[in-house]
Amino acid sequence: MTIRSLLLGASAGFALIGAAQAADLPMTKGEAVEYVKVCSAFGPGFFYIPGSDTCLKIGGEIRADYRAFAGNGFSRNDDRSAFNTQARIWFDARTETDWGLLRSYFQINADSHPISNQGRGGIYNDNRFTIDKAFIQFGGLTAGYAHSFFGFYDNEYGDTIWAPYYAEQNTVNLIAYTAQLGGGFSATLSIEDGRDHRVGGTSTPVDINGTLYGYREGGQQVPDVVAQLRWDQSWGSIAVQAAGHQSRSGTNYEDADGNEVIVRRSNKYGYAVGATGLIKIPAIDNGHFIVEGQYANGALDYLGAGATWLANSDSFVNSRGRIDRGKGWSITAELGGNITPVLGANLVGSYIDTQYDHYLGNGKYGLKEYTIAGNLTYTIVKGLTVAGEVAWTHGKVDDGIIDDGELNGRSKYNVLQGGVRLKRTF
Repeated sequence: MTIRSLLLGASAGFALIGAAQAADLPMTKGEAVEYVKVCSAFGPGFFYIPGSDTCLKIGGEIRADYRAFAGNGFSRNDDRSAFNTQARIWFDARTETDWGLLRSYFQINADSHPISNQGRGGIYNDNRFTIDKAFIQFGGLTAGYAHSFFGFYDNEYGDTIWAPYYAEQNTVNLIAYTAQLGGGFSATLSIEDGRDHRVGGTSTPVDINGTLYGYREGGQQVPDVVAQLRWDQSWGSIAVQAAGHQSRSGTNYEDADGNEVIVRRSNKYGYAVGATGLIKIPAIDNGHFIVEGQYANGALDYLGAGATWLANSDSFVNSRGRIDRGKGWSITAELGGNITPVLGANLVGSYIDTQYDHYLGNGKYGLKEYTIAGNLTYTIVKGLTVAGEVAWTHGKVDDGIIDDGELNGRSKYNVLQGGVRLKRTF
């Protein structure tokens, strides 16, 4: 009993000492947990970055494409079927400031097996990462890698899946300012990198009395200047736009056989003008009819010439060894909308006509091409769609027989392409 009493007393003493020491320690509270909050100011998907007043949206897509090609515009080196998977991810950060909205946007695309121009040639056979867009917007200012401000069809519609169409569709390095004039009117002035607006750049040398003459693009001195006036209303939109583009030749170079090719000195300025009209169709969900047309002289990128089946170039050397600038016009029209809540449809038609004077000394070389495309998109569940598209392209080369190993001397060509895309958006 005596031993047990001693043990109990000692335990009680230790407990009292520990309690007294604990009472001397400072009291602390658990750190407050800062939870992610939904940001409803800019639509669904945005949330506040913890510790800031900036709203961020993160999204992405997976696209699985399966395509096939037919027609007389193919050689044995060209792909008749081609598959590709593309992953996209984007970040959209927005902050309201006393000076207006501050926004930054970044999107990167990754392709498993990129398909070259309408499936031809299998040029890109490896995985490839590309920056789709990366820009800053602050009030009316836009700076970075963004869509050109010439036209708006490609940036806001352009609803073909793969089929080519002929309109300005380049993402370029630029700095631009858009002023809101009231009544739905806005005006934009954009300074854009002319290197992003080049088409072609080198022409096949011509032999004139034993001397080779060719064309090679020189270094840029003056960037492109693009201006647009736009009017937006509840029924649709109208825009007119213009652009100036420098075309400057480079230095002499050697061909594949080591022969010197002479490049004549040249520094000229090309231009492009265009207009866009959009009519919304209220009877159809997202119903719309849009037309965009343009004319260019020495600035064929603004026509969408880079999308043609055969290559176009801003300039080339004619049979007299002189540098000849290309000119022409193009037009694109689209009718589309949602037939049912889960089924959408689009019909697109596009035409381009380019030509170069003095190609054969006293004749002209020209390329005419048009494409008709239709597609259907079915929403299986929210975020998952399956789409199919069929497109037919017809082209004609005027006053010149093309024999580049692909068309086998034909001056007319027809290309039929079709395929299926599975797309998951999140």
